[in-house]
Amino acid sequence: MEAEDQGVMSTLPLKLFFLGFLLIFVGVIVLVFAAWLRGDSAVSGGLIVIVGFIPIILGAGPYAIFAILIAAVLTIIAFVVFVWMRKQASKG
Repeated sequence: MEAEDQGVMSTLPLKLFFLGFLLIFVGVIVLVFAAWLRGDSAVSGGLIVIVGFIPIILGAGPYAIFAILIAAVLTIIAFVVFVWMRKQASKG
């Protein structure tokens, strides 16, 4: 039974990766479609890239602050989930 548990745990990160990729892809498609329907030319965006422990924060557009705040919250959530999953993997 222990061998089965390790096999399932080894595929979980891969499944989460593909789920995340799919969610990002669908999100981009929805944003493009919404902008196309609305006909807005005002585009805002925010980006946080972490290199080591140094965050690089970029933003452009009228709603850049809002986009950066959302990116910061998502980055913190991703970091917490990463630490939690790493602790779970080290226990097993």
